[in-house]
Amino acid sequence: MKKGKAEVSRKNEPTAWMIRRDGEAFPCLQHLYGSAQDVEETLYAAEWLYQHTASGESQRLVLDLIAVYGASLNAHCNAVRNLLIAIKRKPYVFLTHSFILKIADKLRFPISDSEESLNRRVMERLNEEFLRARLGGLYHTVSGCRDLYFRVSSNDFDWSAAITCFLQEHADTIATVTIVRDEESTGDSRFYRDEAGSAYDRVPYTGQVINAIIQP
Repeated sequence: MKKGKAEVSRKNEPTAWMIRRDGEAFPCLQHLYGSAQDVEETLYAAEWLYQHTASGESQRLVLDLIAVYGASLNAHCNAVRNLLIAIKRKPYVFLTHSFILKIADKLRFPISDSEESLNRRVMERLNEEFLRARLGGLYHTVSGCRDLYFRVSSNDFDWSAAITCFLQEHADTIATVTIVRDEESTGDSRFYRDEAGSAYDRVPYTGQVINAIIQP
């Protein structure tokens, strides 16, 4: 019976995380992105970013994007009212009712930045502040696979300390480690390298410290 419970627990454990620069890891069902073509996809990620970022500037950008989007829905009505109506009418979730009520008094008007500019900046913040990690596959989890993939979207930030901390916390579940550029957000799929020049491509994990990762 104990063995059965352990197996059930393992199946229910997360396999995907968004890891913040300070090493805090947040389990997720799917990794968060935005979209230059679909602001609502960015808004969905922006609500998550607002709640998990350590940056007040990032929160301000999220608020401004929401305010600009809300005002654009109907120029003759209050932006918050516009947002709540849109949330109710749309058959999918892009923002939540409770979140809009929570931040309503923090929205400011008017805002000089365009929706397009704010959309891009929120996406950049998400990619710069967070590292995407998945156990069991690069983009999709394969049951029983113990390969851990770190997908990096940021530029000029050394993730080695955050990665080492994560590896130590999940050591018993990991067989290999891969560190690679996140192709979905950067268009680049090259591997990071260690100080000796060897690629972090399914490197066997035996508890070693990741001292440095060199961007390709």
